[in-house]
Amino acid sequence: LPKSAASFGTSKSSVSRSWVKSTKKQVEKLQNRNLAALDIVAVFIDGKRFSKLGVVIALGVGSDGTKHVLGIYQSSTEHSTACLKLLEDLERRGLPESDLLFVVDGGSGLNKALNEKYQIEDTVNRRAFRVRCFIHKWRNITDVLDEKGAKEAGPLFWAIRDARDMTIAKTCSDALEACLKRHNPSALNSYLEAKDDLLAIHRLQIGAQLKKFFSTTNPIESLNSLLEEDTRRVKSWKKGEHFQRWLATACLHNEKRMRRIRGFRTLPALKVRLQEICKSQEAVDKIGTAA
Repeated sequence: LPKSAASFGTSKSSVSRSWVKSTKKQVEKLQNRNLAALDIVAVFIDGKRFSKLGVVIALGVGSDGTKHVLGIYQSSTEHSTACLKLLEDLERRGLPESDLLFVVDGGSGLNKALNEKYQIEDTVNRRAFRVRCFIHKWRNITDVLDEKGAKEAGPLFWAIRDARDMTIAKTCSDALEACLKRHNPSALNSYLEAKDDLLAIHRLQIGAQLKKFFSTTNPIESLNSLLEEDTRRVKSWKKGEHFQRWLATACLHNEKRMRRIRGFRTLPALKVRLQEICKSQEAVDKIGTAA
């Protein structure tokens, strides 16, 4: 305490000024650090509300399995403009322009931004790949199914994710479609809307550990929960600058607590597979030569 008093004092205003100064540095660190050195393979993006304020957050996974908070963009909702602005800022700071895996929850704004920037739905010219969160889609399906239908459809739905390869996954998908058609056409339509993005996980040709990790948005939702816990004592946000200082500080604090993902040793192989899917043959040749 004496050392603190000698440096900046112990009054409320002194401590507050010191906190503002230090958290401003955290915003600058988070929003300006070079992303090229992180060698990002996959990106999770999600929106989060804190009282009346909202933010879009990007969480990346490097080729060594380490998770990094890539950036934040303050926005009232997770609409396409906000997501696109965030993606452009990440690319400006070194995020690869192509050959990325995006894991999404199905939000229309984010999907629109990804299509606009990476042509994800264009199988010839796309520059990135997208998979859908199984947990979010299952919640959507069960919202309209009765108990009997959910009990019958559940094993078939999760068998799609856990299938050994695409052939088995498609067989499970056909069985699920028949089941949903019997119980509730609305549930069937909900599944069909996301079918391609759900089956897409098998196009990556990854092992069971990575398949489980990349088939949900749990990693970024866990981050959101930690951010909510760290900011729970703030009763009101005075302005956007106040909000971003706290959020950036919490992001960098929780980044240190994140564990390396299981199965990370096969991430370089996933990177090559993404390059093949995105038609980046020149990059594939370079990596093959280096190997």
